[in-house]
Amino acid sequence: MKDDKLKIYVGWDSREDIAYTACNQSIIDTASVDVDIIPLKQKTLRNDELYWREKDKLASTEFTFTRFLVPELQEFKGWALFIDCDFIALEDVKKLFDQKDDKYAVMCAQHDYTPKEGTKMDGKQQHLYPRKNWSSMMLFNCGHPSNEKLTKDLVNDPDIDGKYLHRFSWLDDSEVGEISHEWNWLVGWYKEPEDGSPKFLHYTEGGPWFEEYANCEYANEYYKYERRHLINEVGHATRKLNVERGAPKTVDGLSLTENLLEPLQAITYASVDPNGTYHGYSQEDAMQIVQNKFQSGKTNKVAAIFNDELNYRRDYVYDEYLEAFSLGCNGRLSNFEEEQSSNIPLLMRGVGKNTREAVQHCWKTGRQFYYIDTGYFGNEKSKSKGWHRITKNNLQNLGPIIERPHDRLLNWKYRKFKPGRKILVCPPSQKVMMLFNQLDPETWTNQVVAYLKEITDRPIEVRLKPNRTARISNNSMEAALQNDVHCLITYNSIAALEALNFGKPAIALGPNCASMVCNTQLDDVDKLHIPNKDEMLALMSHLSYAQFNRQEMMNGYAWDIVNENS
Repeated sequence: MKDDKLKIYVGWDSREDIAYTACNQSIIDTASVDVDIIPLKQKTLRNDELYWREKDKLASTEFTFTRFLVPELQEFKGWALFIDCDFIALEDVKKLFDQKDDKYAVMCAQHDYTPKEGTKMDGKQQHLYPRKNWSSMMLFNCGHPSNEKLTKDLVNDPDIDGKYLHRFSWLDDSEVGEISHEWNWLVGWYKEPEDGSPKFLHYTEGGPWFEEYANCEYANEYYKYERRHLINEVGHATRKLNVERGAPKTVDGLSLTENLLEPLQAITYASVDPNGTYHGYSQEDAMQIVQNKFQSGKTNKVAAIFNDELNYRRDYVYDEYLEAFSLGCNGRLSNFEEEQSSNIPLLMRGVGKNTREAVQHCWKTGRQFYYIDTGYFGNEKSKSKGWHRITKNNLQNLGPIIERPHDRLLNWKYRKFKPGRKILVCPPSQKVMMLFNQLDPETWTNQVVAYLKEITDRPIEVRLKPNRTARISNNSMEAALQNDVHCLITYNSIAALEALNFGKPAIALGPNCASMVCNTQLDDVDKLHIPNKDEMLALMSHLSYAQFNRQEMMNGYAWDIVNENS
């Protein structure tokens, strides 16, 4: 019987199994046709007597050489795709196969790439050679006559080194076809929109499964599929358990309380990475959550309020950050309608309708709440928001400044303040003004501009907030501030803090984290306070302990620090 499934071979490394599972999930979820995904496990290939090379000390992965066995594995017939395990598919893989051209033996993205670092994400040496990263994604025409040379004997020949294979030296250059780099988007190298947009992400410099890259560019795209895989694993395990018990129930139908279901999920996270080496979520972390859950009985510390106005992808059954924080502090997932009459502290993210109602309810009644939103800094160059601020009883940390170490400042550097002439007004959003029961943004802007014209002859420019893609590429705040700006004026926007960090004074007219070191009245526009290096270092160190990544939410660190701050 003919197998019409697309054949996809994925490099597998014992150090990156969680990366492989997310890669696998992403291909399946985005494919419009059936696919057959085969992990190239070196141990299996050795057992099948297809691979017998001695371990190469220079090999950076377990699939450095095994990838070139694909034509052999295909019996030198048809087309097959090879990709490294550190890929995430954003586009239908069928569209990649549709580009195949029989005149070529191999097709790939032909990068002009030089790694920034001398070592890979796991400490392995980066080797520099021509055609670097071309072989990380290869569309093999397995039946091409020239690929008949690529036998298992050749791949295992100790006289054949990695450079020979990775440079496609068994082929003429005319036999190597080109595929757009968008199908092998080197994260950290290519940039949107000048380089197009990614179809297959390649975390070649380090992926989010490594702690030091947990907040890298496009990290959320990886976490989406990692999470999908984990959810599926829970479902598979539950169905298997039910079969063994003779009880045809689903997860929802299990005779478990909510208090038991949450520790079950925590254990599941740790099950794919028991040592916490790659995922950062060890058995010890999971057991701590379980212990916290049962030590506190059935009393949850917070109830998360889902904001259905945010544009979550269909794969998220709940907000991933609310979920992560809840796991780390023995919280429960809920909604405002159910929790309005309870007395448990609330947890929310964003400023949609549900959040506004919940926050205003808490302010009116004196009820405690925790709020999650975009971090204060560290997300400027990334499409994905790896850092999120978490505050208690307000939308931003308003001080006082707590003396903190400087170990969480990421790549922050103090910039000397530069004079300018123009006033840059950054209006707040409609949602924010509704939350604070303030004027609509247009009226607020008109009143601010009118008053400024009365007290100063400086030129005034209004900057409406561009979309995120524009902000990290061709319309950044940094570029706007360098255009002869005297100061920035806003309500509660993080733009005030950005201005301070780019060497420009700011006026914050609403509850704003920057107000700890900047002016708060329009009348100060020509007598601005310019914070010195020590003031800025103290502020940024303080705020660095008021923002957290997803792992820190899940393991309870964020909960501890936020409550320590308050």
